[in-house]
Amino acid sequence: MGGNMQRIGLGCWIVLCGVISIMAQSSYVTDDDLLAILQDYVVGDEPGAVVFVYDAGESYSAAFGLADLDSGEPIRSDDLFRIASISKQMVSAVMLTLVESGQVGLDDPIADYLPAEIVENVANADEATVRQILQMTSGIADYLATDGFYDAVYDTPKYFWTPEETIAFIYGEAPSFEAGEGYEYSNSNYNLAQIIIESVTGEPLADSLSARVFEPLGMESCYLETADTFAENIVRGYALDENDELADVTAINDGVGLGDGGVICTAEDLAKFPIGLLDGKLISDDVLAEMLTTVDDGEDGQYGLGIAYDEDPDYGETVWHDGATSGFQSILIYLPEAELSVVVLTNNFDAEAVEDIAYDAIALAFGE
Repeated sequence: MGGNMQRIGLGCWIVLCGVISIMAQSSYVTDDDLLAILQDYVVGDEPGAVVFVYDAGESYSAAFGLADLDSGEPIRSDDLFRIASISKQMVSAVMLTLVESGQVGLDDPIADYLPAEIVENVANADEATVRQILQMTSGIADYLATDGFYDAVYDTPKYFWTPEETIAFIYGEAPSFEAGEGYEYSNSNYNLAQIIIESVTGEPLADSLSARVFEPLGMESCYLETADTFAENIVRGYALDENDELADVTAINDGVGLGDGGVICTAEDLAKFPIGLLDGKLISDDVLAEMLTTVDDGEDGQYGLGIAYDEDPDYGETVWHDGATSGFQSILIYLPEAELSVVVLTNNFDAEAVEDIAYDAIALAFGE
């Protein structure tokens, strides 16, 4: 297979080797220090951010800025946010529970599970495998890269898209490469995964996520946004308009609620996901090993089955994902050797410092 596949270097830390990492005895993190980090990047009367850190067995958090510009309501640490593409990790985990139960074959052609119309009209859908869509090596075009989809969103901003409808926007689009012969991040892959999961289980993806991920890991606040819950119970999301002024875009549906990025969560509950996943609470060691097998992403990093991986020169092995959608940005970083989980969520689509906030929090945790 193309893409320089390799096993990521989680070594003997993870449950695959049956060894528990050495946890730090104390933390350098305080809530006040996290607040100071946020105040370096966030303006108090603009959309805000939450940072959450799990370190040395203890939890720390801070929030700064506004949840609603009209009411002036401040953001709180336990507010709900759209987490966007971080959802892909969870959708991949659902698919892998189906692999473990024998209901789906990781190297089966996706054509075995998809409607004939999609297979006939989407390039590479007749040969790409389940593994390849999860790993972004299918070569299938990205519906978010098409003018047609965003034109449709502009015309019907509150329409609730099905995964099948989003895939129709890439009918006839050329593939980026032959299936398995490269890497390219494409959101279409995870809407195809949603179609497969719903076909195999006979239930909505929202139900599968709840039963197979959120409930086992105690992620009580998390759910997949649906038409019934659209733009409810979450902080307002903002983006700059054509006049460079902040506009409330919470109710503009650019594909939220889908397999490529539809989960709603608090920062604290989101931080539980990588810990529980790598502790083996969702899938077996053998299937987890497949999830942690990566290919080069072309940007000096690696991508597994819904999981990004880097070897940070300062902090070691880093398992992560980020996302952006409908007025929100997010990042989740987990350092398995230090058992350090960091989440940053913001309701400002145009925020430029989400990753900086996360790494400032990591540096704080390392006593820097």
